[in-house]
Amino acid sequence: MDMEDYVDILRRHKSWILAPLFAGLVIATVVACLWPDTYVSASIIRITPPQVPERFVQSALNQMLNERISSISQQVLSRSTLINIIQTLDLYERDRRRLPMEDIVDRMKTKDIFIGGVQSSAGQSARGGAFPVTFKYQDRYKAQKVTQELVSRMINENTRVQLGVTQSTTEFLTEEVQKAKLRLDQIEQSLTAFRMKYAGRLPDERGMNFSALQGIETRIGSINSAMQRINQEKLMLEAQLRLQREQYNQAVAAAGAAAAGGPREAVKSRVANERLVALERDILGAEQVLARLRDQYKETYPDVQRVKTNLEALQRERDRLVKQEESEKAIEAAKPAPRKPAPASVPMTREMQGMQVTLKQMETLIQAKTTEATEYSAELVRLNGQARDLQNRIGSTPMADQEFVTLTRDYDSAKQEYQQLLAKQSDAKRGQEVERRNQGETLELLDAASLPVDPTEPKRPMILGAGAMLGLVLGLGLVAVREMKDTTLKNLKDVRAYTNLTVLGSIPLLEDDIVVKRRKRLTLLAWSTAILIGVLVMAGSYYYYIATKP
Repeated sequence: MDMEDYVDILRRHKSWILAPLFAGLVIATVVACLWPDTYVSASIIRITPPQVPERFVQSALNQMLNERISSISQQVLSRSTLINIIQTLDLYERDRRRLPMEDIVDRMKTKDIFIGGVQSSAGQSARGGAFPVTFKYQDRYKAQKVTQELVSRMINENTRVQLGVTQSTTEFLTEEVQKAKLRLDQIEQSLTAFRMKYAGRLPDERGMNFSALQGIETRIGSINSAMQRINQEKLMLEAQLRLQREQYNQAVAAAGAAAAGGPREAVKSRVANERLVALERDILGAEQVLARLRDQYKETYPDVQRVKTNLEALQRERDRLVKQEESEKAIEAAKPAPRKPAPASVPMTREMQGMQVTLKQMETLIQAKTTEATEYSAELVRLNGQARDLQNRIGSTPMADQEFVTLTRDYDSAKQEYQQLLAKQSDAKRGQEVERRNQGETLELLDAASLPVDPTEPKRPMILGAGAMLGLVLGLGLVAVREMKDTTLKNLKDVRAYTNLTVLGSIPLLEDDIVVKRRKRLTLLAWSTAILIGVLVMAGSYYYYIATKP
């Protein structure tokens, strides 16, 4: 087939093409006019970041921003909320008469309301971004009111959620702090009772007890040394006192003998006494030297043995002189006593007075040494008791180790938990105060709900074009079908194509003029009627659209 064939087909079937085209245009016009206008009102909500940086006040909200907006959207789009909005603003009046409320609410939620995601200026989800809230409806004023209501409810719901979360967090942490404080007090009481029960025997006092015991042992050693020194000094003072008394008695005896028997007896007695005093002085010096050597060396040391031997020789010599003096006194006592005049009083010389003063001083020193030794003995008894007590404490310390470790670990854990909860409670209170002052992350109306002017649906030019295009396609399809089913020969070209014969001539179809005219008039009438009806239908649809347009 060539272009001439296609043109011939269009010429023969032009009615089958124009009729569907016109019908599609009429139907599209009716649909476009009867389809009610739908207006979209839009508003933009901005997320304002916290006015107080989070490094100073930690937020109690643990949801991401998108999750929180989604949660608020679900609350705002709940069935009860949407029913309240529908009844308050008298929405979907026609649909409510023929559909259940559940279907209307579902349609409103899924088709008419749109809440976008949180988008920043760069198109990515971020804090400080904004998101749209839109609602489409046939009445543009009600669409604006519904959008305003949705935005208001979202802002209020966000404020309520933030205050509720911070308040519930503060209350929860307050209760936890009270529980932790009660537990800490109980453990403190148990620890105090344990310390009172095992006072001085606690594991953490072991080092102190060892130090105290070492100090007491050092003090006991120093007291023992001091008592040894005092005893040695006391022994030397007693020896000196004894020697001084003997000298005093000898002086008194010499003075008496001089008064009774003459100078010879006095000289004899004084010489013996001087030798005895010298021996006592040498013995005292040897005893002092021996005591010092024994403090430094053992008994087998040569100097100790030498001094000890010398001391024994001096003691033997003193004992011999004492026995000799006693024997002489016994011999004198055995002789008949001559008649003597009454003894005269012994005169008190300056030497004898000095001896008496020395004797009193030495007695006072001995008494002081005795008192000091008594005090050291009492202190030594007290220190020995303290040492035994500390030894008992140190010995019984391992018995309380496990219980003390358990109590200490529980106390440290409870104290740490209490301090952490106390810090969290303080942070929660600060966060609650920030939310109460609206200084946290809030929703703010950036663009108010718009009042739409032009409808977003339907796209009438697009509907008309689509209807005409569908009619044209339908007409072409019908023409193609009719042409495929028509097997008649239409022209000489078909004859030559199907017979493969040479055509010498053709006879045209001869029809009655009356029949031809009648067919044309019927066709014209049909087209006129169809066009008139189509125009009336389109005019009526347009009039209905204009009449019902608010």
